[in-house]
Amino acid sequence: MPIFFRFVLGLLLFFPILLDAAPPDETAVSQLFPDEVEIEGGVFLVADPKLMDVHFGKTVVLILHHDAGGSSGLVINHPTEQVLKDLLPTVEWPVPVEAIFEGGPVLRNETLTLLFRPKNTPQNMEPVFEDVYVTRKARVFAGILQDKTQSKGHRLYAGYAGWSPGQLEAEHRRGDWHVLLADAEVLFEEEVRQIWSEMFARTQRRSVKSDSVPEFKPRETKTAKKD
Repeated sequence: MPIFFRFVLGLLLFFPILLDAAPPDETAVSQLFPDEVEIEGGVFLVADPKLMDVHFGKTVVLILHHDAGGSSGLVINHPTEQVLKDLLPTVEWPVPVEAIFEGGPVLRNETLTLLFRPKNTPQNMEPVFEDVYVTRKARVFAGILQDKTQSKGHRLYAGYAGWSPGQLEAEHRRGDWHVLLADAEVLFEEEVRQIWSEMFARTQRRSVKSDSVPEFKPRETKTAKKD
């Protein structure tokens, strides 16, 4: 059989495999192309090294809320030397002293936010992602901080990060932020100072993978010589 007809026959046999192939898994695609992950509640923003802002340089932000009205989140890798009684000196908390993280520059001395992983699903609450919940209610604070057996992990944040409508999207397009799916294990990582470098390295590994996907080029075939 001439080489040309063998090539055509091979293509016809190969095409049914392509047509029957399952559609790509969305999670796999998002991991392969990291910036294809959309900005929404429950994702990490990883600051690009070129972002030199005093509040956000080398930060990882957990987005809590994002819509046309703006965005808000918590910087998860800025521990402070402050404790709960430093921010609320007049309140008698029947709980152990807790270290405070700097959640962002907005209302730094006026708001406290608790991120936690409960052992039992709390009523009337929606998770930010996976089994991670958020609250600013003092009653919930007290219950979890007083009885640590209620949670698998928790962190307290003073202040938060906020963006006006369209601001975060513009910063993302400019390359200030990389977007990753949030990870509960990272959120409560004890080596807090390593979080940004580990998350940025993850974005780069995934970017390398996406850049290394080979371009499909059909193999050239030689024209069969006539007898």
